[in-house]
Formats: sequence, structure tokens, C-alpha cells
Amino acid sequence: MIACSVARHCTALLRRFRSRSIILMYHRVARIGFDPWSLCVTPEHFAEHLEVLRRFHRVRLDRMSPGSFPGKRVSVAITFDDGYADNLYEAKRLLARFETPATFFITTGAIGGDREFWWDELERIIYDPSAPAAFFEGPDESREDAHLRWYTLLQPLPHEARRQQLDRMFQQSGQTSAARATHRILTGDELRKLAADDLIEIGAHTVTHPLLAAQPVELQFDELQKSKQWLEKNLDRPITSFSYPYGGRQHYSKDTVEAVRRSGFLRACTTEPHPPTRRASRFEWGRINVTDLDGDQFNELLSAAIA
Repeated sequence: MIACSVARHCTALLRRFRSRSIILMYHRVARIGFDPWSLCVTPEHFAEHLEVLRRFHRVRLDRMSPGSFPGKRVSVAITFDDGYADNLYEAKRLLARFETPATFFITTGAIGGDREFWWDELERIIYDPSAPAAFFEGPDESREDAHLRWYTLLQPLPHEARRQQLDRMFQQSGQTSAARATHRILTGDELRKLAADDLIEIGAHTVTHPLLAAQPVELQFDELQKSKQWLEKNLDRPITSFSYPYGGRQHYSKDTVEAVRRSGFLRACTTEPHPPTRRASRFEWGRINVTDLDGDQFNELLSAAIA
């Protein structure tokens, strides 16, 4: 009897602290021919994902309470990182059709610019068939290896240093830095259209998408505060949610987490693949990355996440 009582008590504790919440991470809803980082989900597959999510309690991130039991259903929040134009033209269209809320984390310094995100520019340079031999360590280095090597070199650099290196590479390759239509970033007007719906929350994703852990604390504060202030000024609303660029534990530090808190954010998302729990810090909520899965595969992903 005592053993049974202890077992029931342990089970109750596990249920108390088990996550009943999932945060999903997307970047783009688009069809493109080449997607080395698997950032794109096709509109057809995203619609299948939203159909699967009908059986869950769909909630905006800023209204999520991990560990709660809304009618005993699992709560799911959808998030998008970066600020691609297809977030408005494809993602929002389908979210509205399925009456599903979402949070969009915006890299404010890129809004309205005529460039692509730096990782897209690097992909274009390295995978161009006429890329100069100088970009490769030798004739035997594959484009995949060269791409990863350059990515690793550029990722921790300050924004201006990274931009200068990419500009040199564009010049050497004879390519233009003008954004491709398929990789365009939101304009200011498009961002306001995206935000003009109660289903949508806008969050901050820094100004220049730096690897925060590689930057001085002062610069981290600057990136956090200026992105929040810019969004609040341009959208005329409080901005309370944040996501760390790149988002792994190695990409931010304890100082970064403290800077997020002191900047006035109320929650922040990582890219660590674990569900948020009642006991987890609200400044390090994990997310499940979603790639271009069909509906059945997406259902399996969710089932594994809540098992």
C-alpha cells in the first residue's frame, strides 16, 4: 500500500511538471529551388501542418502558460524567425484561413533594405557555378564544405565586418548584392500589414542578427534595446517577446539572458529542441524546429515531442 501511494505521488509530480506546451519554430513558407539550411516549408505542407494543429489548443506565444491544462489539450504556439516577405504573403494567409495565431520575430535592421540576410548572400556566392577558385581551399574542396567553412568564419563577426567581407566576395565573383525576389525581406509597410491582426504577435530578433555570445555585453544591450524600441515606435504597441539569433546554448550567454530581462522583455525563445515547462526560465523557452514535412510526418513530430 505504501509503495502504491509513493508511486501515485511520484506520478502526480511528474504530471505536474511535465510540459503541456510546445513552441514550433518556422522561418519561411515558400517554394524555392535550393534551400541548404532547410528554412522553407511549402505552402501546401504548411496548410497540412495547420490542419493537424486543429486538435491542439493553439495560442499566441505571449498568451502561453507552460504547464497549464486548457481542457487537457496540449497548447501549441507557432513562431517565425527573421522577417522574410513570404511571412506576409504565404504564412499569414494560411494562418488566417485556419484561424491560428503566430509570433513573428523580426530582425529590424533588415526591414526595408535592398539586401538579403547574410546567410542567403553567402549561399548565392558560393554555389554560383562561376564562383572564383579563391573562395575554395583547393580544387578538391566541395561547395558544401566551402559554404560551411565560410559560414563558420562569418557568423561570429560584427555586422559591419561581415558585410564588408561579403561585399568583397560579391565584387570578386562579379555578382550583384541586390536581393533576389525569392529571398526578399519585409518592407516597413509589409511589416505593418503583417502585424495588423489580433492573431499576430510581433517579437524582436535584434537589429543585425549577431551571434550575441561573441559580442561585448554593451553591444548586446544595444541590439536588444534598439530592436525593441524600433518595433514599438513603428507598430505603436509593446514588444514583450524575443528570440535569440541562432538560438543554441553556445550562441548566447548568462549575460545575454540578463540583458534580455533588463531590456524589458517578458519571455525569450531559444532553438534548443525541448518543450517549455512550468519550471523552465521564461527567458529560455525551447522550440521544436519544423522543416518541410508533409502532414503525416508533422503529426509524428508532434507526437514525439509530447510523448
